[in-house]
Amino acid sequence: MNKRAKAISFKGQVSHRHEANPLLTEPGATVLVHRGVDRSVAMACPDGCGEQLTINLDSRAGPAWRHYGDGATVSLFPSVWRDTGCGSHFIVWRSKIYWCDWHDEFEVPSDEVVKRTLELLTDQLVSYVAIADQLGLVPWAVLSACNRLCRSGLAEAGKGKQQGQFRRRS
Repeated sequence: MNKRAKAISFKGQVSHRHEANPLLTEPGATVLVHRGVDRSVAMACPDGCGEQLTINLDSRAGPAWRHYGDGATVSLFPSVWRDTGCGSHFIVWRSKIYWCDWHDEFEVPSDEVVKRTLELLTDQLVSYVAIADQLGLVPWAVLSACNRLCRSGLAEAGKGKQQGQFRRRS
C-alpha cells in the first residue's frame, strides 16, 4: 500500500472514461471526463490501495456528486465514501484531501464567506448546503464558516436529525 495522498493531482480532461486509465498513475491522480457536459471524475484512490474510482457527475446517470472548479482548484460534494475495497472516506475541497477518519481540520474560511454566511442565518435551522447554493459557494466553505460561527458563539448547530443545519444564536 502506498502513502495516502494529501491532495489531488489534476491530470487533465478526456472524452471517454477508458482514456483516463493511463493517467491515473499515483494516489490522488484525477481526470475529468467531459463529453458535452461533465460526466465523471476518474481518480486513482487517494488511499493508495491501487484501485481506480469513477465518481459520477451526471445526474441523468443516477445519484451524482457536484463538481466545482475555479481554474486553479477542484472540489467535490458530497464526500466520497467507499463502501467496498479499502473503505476510505474523504472530502475533496480546493484540491486538498481531508480524511474523515483522521478528523482533518478544514481550511479557515475567509472573513467574507463567514460574513455572508452569517447574513443568511436566521432563528430557524437551515442546511449549510442550502446556504451554499444561495451564495454560489462550495458547501465545504459554508460548513467551515458555520463551524467558525458556532465556535465564536454567533451561531448554533442542529443536533441529531438536524445535524448539518445551523441558525443564528439569539
